[in-house]
Amino acid sequence: MNNDVIVGLDVGSDKIKCVVIKKTPNQRYGIVAVGETPSRGVKHGMVVDIAAASQAISQAISQAQSKANIVINDVTISIPAIQISMLHLHGSVNVARNDKRITEDDVINAFRQAISTAKLPPNQEVVDIVPEEFVIDGFGQVPNPLDMVGVILEVNAQAFVGPKTIIENLKTAVKQARLNVSELILSPISESGLILSESEQNEGSIIVDLGASQTTASIVQGHQLQFIANIQQGGAYITSDIRVVLDQQNQISINFDQAEQIKRDFGYADPLKLNSTRVIELNRAGTGQVQNVPVTYLSQIIGARLEEISSELYAHLNQLQSMAVPRKMILTGGGAALAGIDDLFNKRFNKDVLVFVPQEIGLRHPSFVNALSVANYVANQSMTDWLAKRTLNLALVSPSANFVDTNSGVKNQKARNPNRGKKADKKPSFLDKIKEYYSQMFE
Repeated sequence: MNNDVIVGLDVGSDKIKCVVIKKTPNQRYGIVAVGETPSRGVKHGMVVDIAAASQAISQAISQAQSKANIVINDVTISIPAIQISMLHLHGSVNVARNDKRITEDDVINAFRQAISTAKLPPNQEVVDIVPEEFVIDGFGQVPNPLDMVGVILEVNAQAFVGPKTIIENLKTAVKQARLNVSELILSPISESGLILSESEQNEGSIIVDLGASQTTASIVQGHQLQFIANIQQGGAYITSDIRVVLDQQNQISINFDQAEQIKRDFGYADPLKLNSTRVIELNRAGTGQVQNVPVTYLSQIIGARLEEISSELYAHLNQLQSMAVPRKMILTGGGAALAGIDDLFNKRFNKDVLVFVPQEIGLRHPSFVNALSVANYVANQSMTDWLAKRTLNLALVSPSANFVDTNSGVKNQKARNPNRGKKADKKPSFLDKIKEYYSQMFE
């Protein structure tokens, strides 16, 4: 396991990002390069056009290679938490050596046996696995069994199961970019290691990753990932709302990139806390006239979409029965850069809300968290964590036909809409949603 140079790759819907870290002479890691290009062939966190995605990945890697003056062959990929379920697995093997000293092969075989008990359908696979404890001849709570002596080695592990199509298309796009996949790490797992302190991982924290086309919420408690929810809305939806509303209601025609720039320069998440007379000068379509758009109006558009996202997230968290929802909530991802978003989520959820921004030079934006976190995870992972990932990369296990979800009561479901399936008289406009949003806020 040579980790002198580690490359974390985030194949997002908006941008492809890679972060290169390298071990220094004092055995610490430093960031040596960053690559970033507009994403292509990716929607809702999934690769939908392998050739386009592969080309975008190549461009991001080429940028990093040029900056670092190195050749990149191997990357660690951040796996999006889409349709993920959690299983607790158990595996048991006889130690192979005559002297009964436990080797890496024994540990891999224990993971392999544990994964084989999952009985997954053909369209599902274990995308990540984390050891919880090892047991040697009945004695448990062993963190690392390597070189210990025993007859029977057991492992208890937490496995994360997701759609095979998503993983295989992502891997294929990376391989077509002439790169080797070293490891695949589920994004909430790597993010928790970067974002949360030891006490925050133990006592419990909610991480909300506000991506371009999706929002992922995860709960870490007792140093384990306990809950994952995925919402198919994100920052790109806000940008699209700005473009559509300005066009339809104000006859101001702008493209997506222009709407994104307006959001970044003038956007504010909580319209009820924005007290400003500032205006944005925009050209009215076909007239050559300049129209002043109040930043408060822009904030209303943004706030309406964030209300939808936060309401769906609230519904997910409200479903939890088997665990207490932690008090601390940490926002990250590109959408977390929006001004005032911490105040909005604090009011909506009544939590201690913080925005996490990496402090490394060149990465001081929450959108870099995914790429940085997977590189950071590899740099700090234990040998047993690496062997767990190695088991998956070896593709030792073929899925079988019967799936049983043994996820101890924690469900990953979409929030149920009581009106879903009913025919509406008229689809409300986005301005109608804004008006409804404000009427509810002032009740």
